[in-house]
Amino acid sequence: MTIFSDFTDANSAAATVDARGLEAFLRMRISQGTLPAGTRLPPIREAAWELHCAPGTVARAYRGLVVAGLAHGEVGRGTFVGAAVEGVTFPPPAAPAAENGGAGLVDLALNAFRMVDPAPLLSPALAEAVARLDVGQGYIPAGGERSDREAALAFLSRWRDDLDIDCITVTGGTQPALFATLLALRDQGALACEALTYPGVLSIAQAVGTRVHAVAMDEQGMCPEALDHLARRGGIGAVFVMSGRQNPTGRIMSGERIVALAEVAARHGLTIVEDQVYGFLSPEVPASFSRLLPEQTVLVSGLAKCVSPVLRVGYAAAPPLLNRRIRGIESAMLLMVSPVLTHAARLVLKHPDFERRLHALRCEADRRAGQAATILPDVRAADMTGGIAWMRLGNGWRAEDFAQEAERLGVRVSPSRHFAVDTRAAPEAVRICLAAEPDEGRLGEALARLASLAGQAGERPPVAP
Repeated sequence: MTIFSDFTDANSAAATVDARGLEAFLRMRISQGTLPAGTRLPPIREAAWELHCAPGTVARAYRGLVVAGLAHGEVGRGTFVGAAVEGVTFPPPAAPAAENGGAGLVDLALNAFRMVDPAPLLSPALAEAVARLDVGQGYIPAGGERSDREAALAFLSRWRDDLDIDCITVTGGTQPALFATLLALRDQGALACEALTYPGVLSIAQAVGTRVHAVAMDEQGMCPEALDHLARRGGIGAVFVMSGRQNPTGRIMSGERIVALAEVAARHGLTIVEDQVYGFLSPEVPASFSRLLPEQTVLVSGLAKCVSPVLRVGYAAAPPLLNRRIRGIESAMLLMVSPVLTHAARLVLKHPDFERRLHALRCEADRRAGQAATILPDVRAADMTGGIAWMRLGNGWRAEDFAQEAERLGVRVSPSRHFAVDTRAAPEAVRICLAAEPDEGRLGEALARLASLAGQAGERPPVAP
């Protein structure tokens, strides 16, 4: 079955394929929802081969969809259903199995650490926060209550020494912390990121009007020589890095690499935005940008990954002047973070079970990587750290074709394009979130489906000359 199977069946008696008829068929499929937004239409020559018509007929039908705003073309990639998207967006979560009689997708696209239940730690903290809430209290001071910043100080000190409590801003999560930081840094110039990076930072850069430059990366992440070359050209003001666990590849930066990149940043006066939202996965932190260059680094982290997305509390630690700007922007966006959440976060961070939870998450992430290694033998061990499997595709697969076919088989993964600064240079690979599915049996079945699919040929039928 292909996109055009119904069309060819319905028009089998017709002598020729008409562009208007083909366009009408595609419009109908789009309106019915059977061609959802983001679906890549077959390449023109391949479609023409299947439909036994001239390529120009298919091209005119596609063009009609584009003019109508029902599709868009991307250079070097093809034609896609839906209007062109400005910037990068997050994929929607899959429907829970309970909503679909157990037939919901196994969602391995959105990265969440759901394999260790947070309820024993989080539920009592939320209950106590609500019980102690003074509903008549006024607004929390900008930057957060001192007691909340004191709790954050102990948490952030694993990545930075001699941190001043007045340099910490409590935020509504890591994402708002990044948003406030990049907005505060906008006037310094463009942002340098690894060629494959966290899509949320690309969305923020798009929203605040900051240009993003891709920096070449290797097995340890960002390459110092490439950053130095980019900085020498001028126009770069800040660098975004995830040294603890890189998203989407899960790679870990060595202490030597961090030192080399810090030297480049110091030499060119670049501000480093160090995202440590996955830093809890490393029990020991031999080096960090926040330790090496505290006067040039903004450290951001939060509790959504290590505790639960329900606990929307994050933190930014920055040099005094920059912290005041971040604090002002955060206040302008939110006025304040909910005191229920900040109080619960404080209780969680001070509870002895918090460190035990981090240890359990690390152990489970390692165990799941071992499980995945037996099912996905072609994925290297270095590409299965931090609850992530970065699977490079062979057998002629394109990443988006593989992701679409995997979703048809009941498993959602993220194609590399979601993470690429330059989508045209995205490798043929997908990110698999090993920690997202709480049920180990469902995870194993999903990985087996992905392994089977990857072993099949991804080539399309031959096209007519």
